[in-house]
Amino acid sequence: MKEKLLNNLGLKVASLVLALGVWMAVVNISNPVINDSQLVPVEVRNEEALKAANLTYEIDGKNVVAVSYQVRTRDRSLVKASDFHAYVDLKDYNVTGAIPITVEINKDKESLVKSDTIAAKPMVIRIKAEQLQTKKFDLQVDTIGTGKEGYRPGTINLVPDNVTVEGPESVIGLINHMGVEIKINNNVSSDFSSSGTPLFYDANGNKLDLTDKVTVNKPEIDYYVQMLKAKELPLNYEVTGQVAKGYRYTGLETEVKSVSVVGTKSVLASLTSIAVSSDKLNIDGATKDKVVQLDLSQYLPPNTTLAGDKYKDVSVKLKVEPLTTRVFTLQLNELDKKGMSADYSYSFDKQTCDVTVKGLKEDLDALKEENLNAVLEVSDLNPGTYPGQLHFEIGEGFEITVYTPFNVTVAMEHTGPAQTQETTVSSTSESASQ
Repeated sequence: MKEKLLNNLGLKVASLVLALGVWMAVVNISNPVINDSQLVPVEVRNEEALKAANLTYEIDGKNVVAVSYQVRTRDRSLVKASDFHAYVDLKDYNVTGAIPITVEINKDKESLVKSDTIAAKPMVIRIKAEQLQTKKFDLQVDTIGTGKEGYRPGTINLVPDNVTVEGPESVIGLINHMGVEIKINNNVSSDFSSSGTPLFYDANGNKLDLTDKVTVNKPEIDYYVQMLKAKELPLNYEVTGQVAKGYRYTGLETEVKSVSVVGTKSVLASLTSIAVSSDKLNIDGATKDKVVQLDLSQYLPPNTTLAGDKYKDVSVKLKVEPLTTRVFTLQLNELDKKGMSADYSYSFDKQTCDVTVKGLKEDLDALKEENLNAVLEVSDLNPGTYPGQLHFEIGEGFEITVYTPFNVTVAMEHTGPAQTQETTVSSTSESASQ
Protein backbone atom coordinates (compact mmCIF):
# COMPACT_ATOMS: atom_id res chain seq x y z
CA MET A 1 0.00 0.00 0.00
CA LYS A 2 2.85 2.34 0.90
CA GLU A 3 4.52 1.63 -2.42
CA LYS A 4 1.28 2.43 -4.26
CA LEU A 5 0.95 5.76 -2.45
CA LEU A 6 4.52 6.77 -3.11
CA ASN A 7 4.53 5.57 -6.71
CA ASN A 8 4.57 8.62 -9.02
CA LEU A 9 4.20 10.94 -5.95
CA GLY A 10 5.36 14.01 -7.85
CA LEU A 11 2.81 13.43 -10.58
CA LYS A 12 0.03 13.01 -8.04
CA VAL A 13 0.89 16.28 -6.22
CA ALA A 14 1.07 18.16 -9.49
CA SER A 15 -2.38 16.81 -10.44
CA LEU A 16 -3.82 18.00 -7.12
CA VAL A 17 -2.41 21.50 -7.52
CA LEU A 18 -3.67 21.64 -11.10
CA ALA A 19 -7.18 20.58 -9.99
CA LEU A 20 -7.25 23.25 -7.27
CA GLY A 21 -6.16 25.89 -9.73
CA VAL A 22 -8.84 24.85 -12.22
CA TRP A 23 -11.49 24.99 -9.42
CA MET A 24 -10.41 28.48 -8.39
CA ALA A 25 -10.46 29.65 -11.97
CA VAL A 26 -13.98 28.31 -12.43
CA VAL A 27 -15.11 30.01 -9.21
CA ASN A 28 -13.57 33.34 -10.16
CA ILE A 29 -15.08 33.20 -13.57
CA SER A 30 -18.59 32.09 -12.45
CA ASN A 31 -18.55 34.06 -9.06
CA PRO A 32 -21.43 32.02 -7.56
CA VAL A 33 -23.86 33.28 -4.88
CA ILE A 34 -23.30 31.81 -1.42
CA ASN A 35 -25.10 32.01 1.95
CA ASP A 36 -23.37 33.85 4.78
CA SER A 37 -24.28 35.29 8.23
CA GLN A 38 -23.10 37.80 10.83
CA LEU A 39 -23.86 38.32 14.54
CA VAL A 40 -25.32 41.81 14.94
CA PRO A 41 -26.34 43.62 18.18
CA VAL A 42 -29.99 44.68 18.38
CA GLU A 43 -30.68 48.39 18.86
CA VAL A 44 -33.79 49.57 20.75
CA ARG A 45 -35.48 52.59 19.23
CA ASN A 46 -38.23 54.94 20.44
CA GLU A 47 -37.86 54.12 24.15
CA GLU A 48 -39.91 57.22 24.86
CA ALA A 49 -42.98 55.36 23.57
CA LEU A 50 -42.96 53.16 26.68
CA LYS A 51 -41.91 55.97 28.96
CA ALA A 52 -44.89 57.99 27.79
CA ALA A 53 -47.05 55.09 28.97
CA ASN A 54 -45.17 55.21 32.33
CA LEU A 55 -43.49 51.90 31.58
CA THR A 56 -39.91 50.73 31.71
CA TYR A 57 -38.45 47.61 30.14
CA GLU A 58 -35.66 45.09 29.94
CA ILE A 59 -34.73 42.67 27.16
CA ASP A 60 -35.68 39.08 27.96
CA GLY A 61 -32.72 37.09 26.68
CA LYS A 62 -29.85 38.08 24.39
CA ASN A 63 -29.78 41.33 22.47
CA VAL A 64 -27.74 39.83 19.61
CA VAL A 65 -29.26 38.39 16.42
CA ALA A 66 -27.83 36.24 13.63
CA VAL A 67 -28.33 38.04 10.29
CA SER A 68 -28.23 35.72 7.27
CA TYR A 69 -27.90 36.90 3.67
CA GLN A 70 -26.66 35.93 0.19
CA VAL A 71 -23.55 37.37 -1.38
CA ARG A 72 -21.34 36.53 -4.32
CA THR A 73 -18.17 34.68 -3.49
CA ARG A 74 -15.77 37.45 -4.46
CA ASP A 75 -17.73 40.00 -2.38
CA ARG A 76 -17.93 37.96 0.77
CA SER A 77 -14.91 39.54 2.44
CA LEU A 78 -16.30 43.03 1.77
CA VAL A 79 -19.38 42.54 3.97
CA LYS A 80 -18.91 43.02 7.74
CA ALA A 81 -21.23 42.78 10.73
CA SER A 82 -20.99 46.57 11.14
CA ASP A 83 -22.65 46.97 7.72
CA PHE A 84 -25.96 45.75 9.18
CA HIS A 85 -28.29 47.54 11.59
CA ALA A 86 -30.73 45.36 13.54
CA TYR A 87 -33.32 47.13 15.68
CA VAL A 88 -36.70 46.88 17.35
CA ASP A 89 -39.12 49.79 17.57
CA LEU A 90 -40.88 50.10 20.94
CA LYS A 91 -43.77 51.73 19.17
CA ASP A 92 -44.58 48.17 18.09
CA TYR A 93 -44.74 46.92 21.71
CA ASN A 94 -47.79 44.80 22.57
CA VAL A 95 -48.95 42.81 25.56
CA THR A 96 -47.18 39.66 24.31
CA GLY A 97 -43.84 41.45 24.62
CA ALA A 98 -42.67 40.08 21.23
CA ILE A 99 -41.40 42.81 18.91
CA PRO A 100 -40.25 42.06 15.32
CA ILE A 101 -36.62 42.69 14.46
CA THR A 102 -35.88 44.87 11.46
CA VAL A 103 -32.52 44.55 9.68
CA GLU A 104 -31.09 47.19 7.36
CA ILE A 105 -27.80 47.31 5.46
CA ASN A 106 -25.60 50.32 4.76
CA LYS A 107 -26.34 51.88 1.42
CA ASP A 108 -22.76 51.47 0.22
CA LYS A 109 -23.13 47.69 0.60
CA GLU A 110 -26.61 47.33 -0.88
CA SER A 111 -25.14 46.35 -4.26
CA LEU A 112 -23.21 43.47 -2.71
CA VAL A 113 -26.04 41.79 -0.80
CA LYS A 114 -29.41 40.77 -2.14
CA SER A 115 -31.84 42.70 0.07
CA ASP A 116 -34.58 40.10 -0.26
CA THR A 117 -32.27 37.48 1.26
CA ILE A 118 -31.53 39.38 4.47
CA ALA A 119 -33.19 37.68 7.43
CA ALA A 120 -32.83 37.75 11.22
CA LYS A 121 -32.84 34.73 13.49
CA PRO A 122 -34.69 34.93 15.79
CA MET A 123 -37.18 37.16 14.03
CA VAL A 124 -38.45 38.77 17.23
CA ILE A 125 -36.99 39.95 20.50
CA ARG A 126 -38.94 39.74 23.75
CA ILE A 127 -39.35 42.74 26.02
CA LYS A 128 -40.38 42.65 29.69
CA ALA A 129 -42.27 45.84 30.48
CA GLU A 130 -43.01 47.04 34.01
CA GLN A 131 -44.64 50.02 35.62
CA LEU A 132 -42.19 52.91 35.99
CA GLN A 133 -41.96 54.42 39.47
CA THR A 134 -40.41 57.65 40.70
CA LYS A 135 -39.66 58.01 44.42
CA LYS A 136 -37.96 60.62 46.56
CA PHE A 137 -35.48 59.57 49.28
CA ASP A 138 -33.99 61.69 52.05
CA LEU A 139 -30.28 60.96 52.28
CA GLN A 140 -28.80 59.53 55.46
CA VAL A 141 -25.17 59.90 56.51
CA ASP A 142 -22.96 56.90 57.18
CA THR A 143 -19.62 57.99 58.65
CA ILE A 144 -16.58 55.72 58.63
CA GLY A 145 -13.89 56.77 61.10
CA THR A 146 -14.04 59.45 63.80
CA GLY A 147 -11.13 61.73 63.06
CA LYS A 148 -8.16 62.66 65.20
CA GLU A 149 -8.22 61.59 68.84
CA GLY A 150 -10.25 64.05 70.89
CA TYR A 151 -12.29 65.19 67.87
CA ARG A 152 -15.56 64.03 66.42
CA PRO A 153 -17.67 65.01 63.41
CA GLY A 154 -20.33 67.54 64.31
CA THR A 155 -22.88 68.88 61.86
CA ILE A 156 -22.77 67.26 58.42
CA ASN A 157 -24.51 69.12 55.59
CA LEU A 158 -25.47 67.37 52.35
CA VAL A 159 -26.19 69.30 49.15
CA PRO A 160 -28.73 68.24 48.13
CA ASP A 161 -30.04 66.28 51.10
CA ASN A 162 -32.47 64.20 49.01
CA VAL A 163 -32.60 62.53 45.62
CA THR A 164 -35.27 61.28 43.23
CA VAL A 165 -34.93 57.75 41.88
CA GLU A 166 -36.67 56.40 38.78
CA GLY A 167 -36.88 52.77 37.77
CA PRO A 168 -38.99 49.59 37.64
CA GLU A 169 -41.52 49.36 40.43
CA SER A 170 -40.12 46.01 41.63
CA VAL A 171 -36.59 47.44 41.88
CA ILE A 172 -37.65 50.63 43.65
CA GLY A 173 -39.44 48.41 46.15
CA LEU A 174 -36.10 46.88 47.17
CA ILE A 175 -34.80 50.24 48.38
CA ASN A 176 -35.39 50.93 52.08
CA HIS A 177 -33.31 54.09 52.30
CA MET A 178 -30.46 55.93 50.63
CA GLY A 179 -27.37 57.57 52.03
CA VAL A 180 -23.90 58.91 51.50
CA GLU A 181 -20.81 57.21 52.91
CA ILE A 182 -18.31 59.68 54.36
CA LYS A 183 -14.81 58.53 55.29
CA ILE A 184 -13.11 60.53 58.05
CA ASN A 185 -9.37 59.96 58.26
CA ASN A 186 -7.73 59.45 61.65
CA ASN A 187 -5.66 62.60 61.29
CA VAL A 188 -8.56 64.97 60.55
CA SER A 189 -9.18 67.69 63.15
CA SER A 190 -10.57 70.51 61.01
CA ASP A 191 -13.63 71.00 58.81
CA PHE A 192 -13.53 69.52 55.31
CA SER A 193 -15.72 69.06 52.24
CA SER A 194 -15.94 66.60 49.38
CA SER A 195 -18.53 64.68 47.36
CA GLY A 196 -19.85 61.15 47.17
CA THR A 197 -22.20 58.89 45.27
CA PRO A 198 -25.65 58.19 46.75
CA LEU A 199 -25.91 54.55 47.83
CA PHE A 200 -28.88 52.19 48.03
CA TYR A 201 -29.69 50.13 51.16
CA ASP A 202 -32.22 47.40 51.92
CA ALA A 203 -34.22 47.05 55.15
CA ASN A 204 -31.29 45.28 56.84
CA GLY A 205 -28.85 48.04 56.01
CA ASN A 206 -27.10 46.06 53.27
CA LYS A 207 -25.91 47.92 50.19
CA LEU A 208 -27.72 47.24 46.91
CA ASP A 209 -26.08 47.41 43.47
CA LEU A 210 -28.80 49.03 41.37
CA THR A 211 -26.67 51.39 39.27
CA ASP A 212 -27.71 49.84 35.94
CA LYS A 213 -31.37 49.39 36.90
CA VAL A 214 -32.43 52.83 38.11
CA THR A 215 -31.55 56.44 37.45
CA VAL A 216 -30.84 59.05 40.13
CA ASN A 217 -31.41 62.72 39.43
CA LYS A 218 -28.23 63.68 41.36
CA PRO A 219 -25.38 61.20 40.78
CA GLU A 220 -22.99 63.23 42.98
CA ILE A 221 -23.73 64.66 46.44
CA ASP A 222 -21.59 67.41 47.95
CA TYR A 223 -21.03 67.31 51.71
CA TYR A 224 -19.49 69.56 54.34
CA VAL A 225 -18.25 68.01 57.62
CA GLN A 226 -17.71 70.09 60.74
CA MET A 227 -15.03 68.71 63.10
CA LEU A 228 -15.43 69.61 66.78
CA LYS A 229 -13.63 69.01 70.05
CA ALA A 230 -15.27 65.98 71.66
CA LYS A 231 -15.53 64.25 75.02
CA GLU A 232 -16.84 60.76 75.75
CA LEU A 233 -19.38 60.90 78.59
CA PRO A 234 -21.10 57.95 80.34
CA LEU A 235 -24.91 57.82 80.40
CA ASN A 236 -26.98 57.48 83.56
CA TYR A 237 -30.40 56.12 82.58
CA GLU A 238 -32.83 57.11 85.35
CA VAL A 239 -35.49 54.39 85.61
CA THR A 240 -38.59 55.22 87.68
CA GLY A 241 -41.72 53.43 88.90
CA GLN A 242 -42.54 50.05 90.43
CA VAL A 243 -43.18 46.84 88.53
CA ALA A 244 -46.30 44.76 89.21
CA LYS A 245 -46.48 42.64 92.36
CA GLY A 246 -44.67 39.36 91.89
CA TYR A 247 -42.15 40.85 89.46
CA ARG A 248 -38.80 42.58 89.75
CA TYR A 249 -36.93 45.10 87.65
CA THR A 250 -33.51 43.56 86.94
CA GLY A 251 -31.75 46.33 85.02
CA LEU A 252 -31.49 47.69 81.50
CA GLU A 253 -29.74 46.64 78.32
CA THR A 254 -28.48 48.99 75.62
CA GLU A 255 -25.57 49.13 73.22
CA VAL A 256 -25.10 52.83 73.94
CA LYS A 257 -23.58 53.33 77.39
CA SER A 258 -21.72 56.52 76.53
CA VAL A 259 -21.84 59.27 73.92
CA SER A 260 -19.39 61.61 72.26
CA VAL A 261 -20.36 65.17 73.08
CA VAL A 262 -18.93 68.22 71.35
CA GLY A 263 -18.74 71.74 72.70
CA THR A 264 -16.35 74.38 73.96
CA LYS A 265 -13.48 73.29 76.18
CA SER A 266 -14.84 75.12 79.21
CA VAL A 267 -18.26 73.49 78.91
CA LEU A 268 -16.86 70.01 78.35
CA ALA A 269 -14.51 70.37 81.34
CA SER A 270 -17.50 70.73 83.69
CA LEU A 271 -19.24 67.56 82.48
CA THR A 272 -18.63 64.09 83.92
CA SER A 273 -21.78 62.27 82.81
CA ILE A 274 -25.19 62.76 81.21
CA ALA A 275 -28.45 62.00 83.02
CA VAL A 276 -31.15 60.48 80.82
CA SER A 277 -34.49 61.15 82.51
CA SER A 278 -37.60 60.35 80.51
CA ASP A 279 -41.20 59.26 81.04
CA LYS A 280 -40.39 56.43 78.66
CA LEU A 281 -38.12 54.93 81.34
CA ASN A 282 -41.05 54.39 83.73
CA ILE A 283 -41.85 50.76 84.65
CA ASP A 284 -45.02 51.20 86.72
CA GLY A 285 -47.07 47.98 86.62
CA ALA A 286 -44.73 46.25 84.16
CA THR A 287 -44.98 42.46 83.90
CA LYS A 288 -42.52 41.97 81.02
CA ASP A 289 -39.56 43.61 79.35
CA LYS A 290 -40.17 47.10 78.03
CA VAL A 291 -38.28 48.36 74.97
CA VAL A 292 -38.12 52.12 74.33
CA GLN A 293 -36.48 54.30 71.71
CA LEU A 294 -34.70 57.45 72.88
CA ASP A 295 -33.30 60.47 71.10
CA LEU A 296 -30.29 61.18 73.30
CA SER A 297 -29.87 64.66 71.87
CA GLN A 298 -32.83 65.73 74.05
CA TYR A 299 -30.88 65.15 77.27
CA LEU A 300 -27.74 67.13 76.53
CA PRO A 301 -26.59 70.02 78.70
CA PRO A 302 -26.81 73.53 77.17
CA ASN A 303 -24.22 74.53 74.57
CA THR A 304 -23.37 70.94 73.67
CA THR A 305 -24.28 68.68 70.76
CA LEU A 306 -23.86 65.03 69.90
CA ALA A 307 -21.05 64.02 67.59
CA GLY A 308 -22.98 62.59 64.62
CA ASP A 309 -26.53 61.32 64.17
CA LYS A 310 -26.21 57.74 65.41
CA TYR A 311 -27.58 58.65 68.88
CA LYS A 312 -30.90 59.94 67.57
CA ASP A 313 -32.69 56.57 67.83
CA VAL A 314 -31.22 54.48 70.65
CA SER A 315 -32.93 51.28 71.79
CA VAL A 316 -33.11 50.61 75.55
CA LYS A 317 -34.57 47.45 77.07
CA LEU A 318 -35.90 47.61 80.65
CA LYS A 319 -35.75 44.05 81.93
CA VAL A 320 -38.60 42.75 84.11
CA GLU A 321 -38.65 39.17 85.43
CA PRO A 322 -41.21 37.23 87.47
CA LEU A 323 -40.41 36.25 91.05
CA THR A 324 -40.67 32.63 92.14
CA THR A 325 -40.15 30.68 95.35
CA ARG A 326 -38.01 27.82 96.52
CA VAL A 327 -38.26 25.76 99.71
CA PHE A 328 -35.14 24.95 101.75
CA THR A 329 -35.11 22.35 104.52
CA LEU A 330 -33.08 23.14 107.66
CA GLN A 331 -31.93 20.57 110.22
CA LEU A 332 -32.97 22.13 113.54
CA ASN A 333 -30.28 20.36 115.57
CA GLU A 334 -27.63 21.94 113.37
CA LEU A 335 -28.80 25.54 113.77
CA ASP A 336 -26.62 28.13 115.49
CA LYS A 337 -28.29 29.43 118.69
CA LYS A 338 -28.12 33.03 119.73
CA GLY A 339 -28.04 33.62 123.51
CA MET A 340 -27.80 29.93 124.44
CA SER A 341 -26.73 28.97 127.99
CA ALA A 342 -24.38 26.16 128.90
CA ASP A 343 -26.70 25.35 131.82
CA TYR A 344 -29.56 24.45 129.52
CA SER A 345 -30.23 21.84 126.88
CA TYR A 346 -32.39 22.56 123.81
CA SER A 347 -34.63 20.09 122.01
CA PHE A 348 -37.26 20.35 119.28
CA ASP A 349 -40.61 18.77 118.53
CA LYS A 350 -39.54 18.36 114.88
CA GLN A 351 -36.30 17.42 113.17
CA THR A 352 -36.58 19.87 110.28
CA CYS A 353 -38.02 23.25 109.35
CA ASP A 354 -39.00 24.24 105.79
CA VAL A 355 -38.11 27.81 104.77
CA THR A 356 -39.71 29.42 101.70
CA VAL A 357 -37.56 32.00 99.91
CA LYS A 358 -38.77 34.37 97.17
CA GLY A 359 -36.49 35.66 94.42
CA LEU A 360 -35.49 35.32 90.77
CA LYS A 361 -35.32 31.74 89.54
CA GLU A 362 -31.73 32.01 88.37
CA ASP A 363 -30.65 33.37 91.76
CA LEU A 364 -32.65 30.79 93.70
CA ASP A 365 -31.10 27.95 91.72
CA ALA A 366 -27.66 29.07 92.92
CA LEU A 367 -28.73 29.58 96.57
CA LYS A 368 -27.82 26.99 99.23
CA GLU A 369 -29.12 26.33 102.77
CA GLU A 370 -25.98 27.75 104.37
CA ASN A 371 -26.52 31.01 102.48
CA LEU A 372 -29.65 31.61 104.57
CA ASN A 373 -27.47 32.09 107.69
CA ALA A 374 -30.36 30.93 109.87
CA VAL A 375 -29.96 31.49 113.66
CA LEU A 376 -32.29 30.27 116.43
CA GLU A 377 -33.10 32.99 118.98
CA VAL A 378 -32.97 31.53 122.54
CA SER A 379 -31.87 34.57 124.51
CA ASP A 380 -33.57 34.97 127.93
CA LEU A 381 -35.40 31.65 127.62
CA ASN A 382 -35.86 29.80 130.90
CA PRO A 383 -36.73 26.13 131.13
CA GLY A 384 -39.96 25.49 129.30
CA THR A 385 -41.38 25.08 125.79
CA TYR A 386 -41.53 28.00 123.37
CA PRO A 387 -42.34 28.67 119.71
CA GLY A 388 -39.11 28.63 117.70
CA GLN A 389 -37.92 32.04 116.46
CA LEU A 390 -35.51 32.12 113.51
CA HIS A 391 -33.48 35.07 112.21
CA PHE A 392 -31.91 35.12 108.75
CA GLU A 393 -29.12 37.08 107.11
CA ILE A 394 -29.74 36.56 103.43
CA GLY A 395 -28.33 38.33 100.39
CA GLU A 396 -30.01 41.24 98.64
CA GLY A 397 -32.66 40.19 96.17
CA PHE A 398 -34.11 37.43 98.38
CA GLU A 399 -37.07 37.46 100.75
CA ILE A 400 -37.99 34.90 103.45
CA THR A 401 -41.73 34.60 103.06
CA VAL A 402 -42.54 31.88 105.63
CA TYR A 403 -41.09 28.99 107.61
CA THR A 404 -42.92 26.07 109.18
CA PRO A 405 -43.58 26.49 112.94
CA PHE A 406 -41.80 24.36 115.52
CA ASN A 407 -41.30 24.32 119.30
CA VAL A 408 -38.09 24.43 121.25
CA THR A 409 -37.90 22.95 124.73
CA VAL A 410 -35.41 24.38 127.20
CA ALA A 411 -34.31 22.13 130.09
CA MET A 412 -31.75 22.25 132.88
CA GLU A 413 -28.58 20.42 131.96
CA HIS A 414 -27.59 17.37 134.15
CA THR A 415 -30.88 17.25 136.13
CA GLY A 416 -33.52 14.63 136.35
CA PRO A 417 -37.05 15.03 135.17
CA ALA A 418 -38.45 15.46 138.70
CA GLN A 419 -36.18 18.40 139.44
CA THR A 420 -36.99 20.26 136.22
CA GLN A 421 -39.41 23.10 136.47
CA GLU A 422 -41.11 23.77 133.21
CA THR A 423 -43.30 26.52 132.08
CA THR A 424 -45.50 25.51 129.17
CA VAL A 425 -46.12 28.18 126.64
CA SER A 426 -48.57 27.89 123.81
CA SER A 427 -46.78 26.08 121.00
CA THR A 428 -48.68 27.76 118.28
CA SER A 429 -46.25 29.90 116.27
CA GLU A 430 -46.96 32.23 113.49
CA SER A 431 -45.08 32.52 110.25
CA ALA A 432 -42.13 34.91 110.38
CA SER A 433 -41.05 37.07 107.57
CA GLN A 434 -37.87 39.03 107.09
